[in-house]
Amino acid sequence: MLTSYALYCYLIPLFGIIFIPGLIISYILKILGLNKSANRTINFLAYAWMKVFLWTTGRKLEFIPGELNLDDKKRFIICNHTNSLEVPFVVAIPFLAKKIDSMLSYLGGDIIDRYWIIPLMMHARIVEAVKYSDKNPNFRNFKSDVMRTLRDKSIFLFPEGRRTYTEEIQPMKTGVLKLAYKFKIDLDVFVISGMMGYSSDEKYSAMRKSKKIYFKYCGSLRAEDFKDFDSMREATENLMKVNKSQLDEKFFK
Repeated sequence: MLTSYALYCYLIPLFGIIFIPGLIISYILKILGLNKSANRTINFLAYAWMKVFLWTTGRKLEFIPGELNLDDKKRFIICNHTNSLEVPFVVAIPFLAKKIDSMLSYLGGDIIDRYWIIPLMMHARIVEAVKYSDKNPNFRNFKSDVMRTLRDKSIFLFPEGRRTYTEEIQPMKTGVLKLAYKFKIDLDVFVISGMMGYSSDEKYSAMRKSKKIYFKYCGSLRAEDFKDFDSMREATENLMKVNKSQLDEKFFK
């Protein structure tokens, strides 16, 4: 069941009526130098992707923005990585937070080249996503691409480095977080709960019956507040785990 939902989710931007024309419009706007309008169009399409997926799968979203502020640049937006179904929610953050002009990029791997049209709102040719290659790693070029992109955009990533297929937060990978610590890049921390409600696993039956998804901004971490990298990574993991546990409790009251 989970595989079917994932396939459906990522086909929405390909077959949805508004997406291809919307992308063409965004390209034209970019060619004309209307970058703000082009970015706003992409943000709208990303939000529409999430809304279509929610509506057609019978789920309701509760977004908890807290004191989220997307006005500043040079930040990483991080979120737990469950089963890839959380991606539409992350790319919809600008519209969810009512900051529709926010410029959000994406950190992705070889999938950007292999599947250049899926998902449309996450590809390097559209949102200037930062690509890394597991097959041909080049950290120097990767670091340069990250820092260049952060000049006027935020970058979202999944710090666990892989899909977990559970609702548990896994240990953070070190690569990008080390960049955050070294170059004093703030982290905006989000957690999402309920994505395994799309699975048939009996362990997640309460989430499946609830048909609710909770998406929460947990707070920001400033790299300059930590004496070393390990303390920053530990604080990041703890912040995610504590808030994820609080959201999970909503399914089991």
